[in-house]
Amino acid sequence: RPSSVCAEGGQLRSLGLLAAVSMGDIAPNSRPPMATELYAAGRIIGNKCFDENHEFLKCKATNKNPSECMEAGTEVHKCVYGIYKEIGGKAPQQFKDFVACLDYNDLRFFQCKKYQEAFEAAFYGA
Repeated sequence: RPSSVCAEGGQLRSLGLLAAVSMGDIAPNSRPPMATELYAAGRIIGNKCFDENHEFLKCKATNKNPSECMEAGTEVHKCVYGIYKEIGGKAPQQFKDFVACLDYNDLRFFQCKKYQEAFEAAFYGA
């Protein structure tokens, strides 16, 4: 696989595409987060962007015209991209390790709990 990860002595080592991707690349005018990055940050996004997501979903439920919810959608995107910037400042290596584990294990969280715990501890502890 082009974005595979090798486990060596309990450490993860990124190879290929995953190694070439940096946190700084995740931005509205650069690239969206990859699936593994969304999964890895999902709990934090769900917690910190709850209000923005809730407003967007309320708008979608009450409006048949998608353009009516553009502003609410923009607020969701601002929040999510802000989270990735915050992750890059607080726990970039722990996040990268968690993402690599999820990629290697086909998004099976139960096999990446120690990386998830290390990432969340570093993020919330910083």
